Amino acid sequence: MRRIASSSLLLMVLAVFAMAPRASAQNKSHLNLVLAVDASASINDQEFELQRTGIAIALRDPDVQAAIVQAPGGINLAIVQWASIRHQAIALEWTRLREKHDIDTLATKIRKMPRILSGGNTMIHAGVEFAGKMLKDAPIPAVRQVIDVSGNGHADDVPMLEKARDRLIAQGIVINGLAIEEDPIDVARHFRHHLIGGTGAFVITAKDFPDFSRAMRLKFLREIGSPVAVNGSAADKGFYLSGLNRLGAAADQ
Repeated sequence: MRRIASSSLLLMVLAVFAMAPRASAQNKSHLNLVLAVDASASINDQEFELQRTGIAIALRDPDVQAAIVQAPGGINLAIVQWASIRHQAIALEWTRLREKHDIDTLATKIRKMPRILSGGNTMIHAGVEFAGKMLKDAPIPAVRQVIDVSGNGHADDVPMLEKARDRLIAQGIVINGLAIEEDPIDVARHFRHHLIGGTGAFVITAKDFPDFSRAMRLKFLREIGSPVAVNGSAADKGFYLSGLNRLGAAADQ
């Protein structure tokens, strides 16, 4: 009888240990993503509005929403604004996205997100480090950790940026870039050489600020890992305008 009881106890213990990794995996999200948005002196209020609206439009896209809903455990998203060394701010705290309603609610909040910072140098390294702290303090762990930096200029301190990048990559964080090419200074090339890093890191290019929403959509699809083809066509103002219509319809509901 004791032998049977001992065997039963052993089986129960083994079952608990077998279930533990599965339970742990269920508590993890697919992705923790920090959007680091440029709010430095090179960004005027109209351009900041196009960034803010572009993110909201991209989140309303059906393909992006499908990718988020299908991601195991969903994704967690936060937004920071960055400028000079001592000028970074949390614009939106961590939000867990698992259902369409979650995504639509966040898109509405982003559409109304205020510009907290205004002016300052292009100290990308400070924004990246601030985003890294956000990931470290994220309330829900994730399989992948990604920082996405959007900007329209070169870093004012390249050596510091490269050091910050290398530190974060060593922690398993991936840094991607969204380069806004409004001037002929080849921001995408600068991001590839000095900013991005980690497994699968990439740069998406927006030809100008109105093209930001299209580029953000492709970036979301690639970061979440959607099967939808992301090597889309060039700048498409139709996507921006149709996205504005979607935002307007959502606001009327």
